Amino acid sequence: MTLGINSQQAKQNRRSDLTIFNEITALMQQVITDSNNGLAQTVIDNNTTMTSSTPTVQVIGVISNPIITGNETLVLAGSTITLGTTGSNLNSIIADINDAGVEGVIASKNADNNLVITYTCPASAQWSLTIGAGTANALLGFTDNSTHTATNPASVTYYQVWRGVVTDRSTYDAMQEVISHFTNLGYTIERRANSDTTKTFKWIINY
Repeated sequence: MTLGINSQQAKQNRRSDLTIFNEITALMQQVITDSNNGLAQTVIDNNTTMTSSTPTVQVIGVISNPIITGNETLVLAGSTITLGTTGSNLNSIIADINDAGVEGVIASKNADNNLVITYTCPASAQWSLTIGAGTANALLGFTDNSTHTATNPASVTYYQVWRGVVTDRSTYDAMQEVISHFTNLGYTIERRANSDTTKTFKWIINY
């Protein structure tokens, strides 16, 4: 009587990971789009598990149902936003922040009616949001000149394994599965360091 599974079956289980399927699907969708547009190369440096280069930071104010008085200011990612143009309550504050159109910044509220700032970091070496010394900070529950750093996405680990800084067989194998899939279809695929982040890579697919 045989109990368990053999080594090959174990590998197949590992390779059925949705991460691999989703990565291949995202790359192939872009290849189809690019080839339809007459391109001979596809470059993907973001928006997949293995290449993510714009993680998000979420900052929640500690004041519930904040109210502002007058035209207070909020400084996010170096941009000064004037509040109070549509009203003084939380919904108006949210509207003023979103209407300001600061790149990567989205304001919302949680179930406790705290102001929530979600920031999509640009592809750079520093993934963080700085809240400057705006006059609205105390009213909203934020701290002057505070920096909030994004949690590293999984793409950083994939980069480190690719570079040999970290050893992880599952992560290595997942990348090899992606490479094998496209190689078997006749494509040339490689990884290159993302110079914007210096800690993630981008896929280069030629056809």
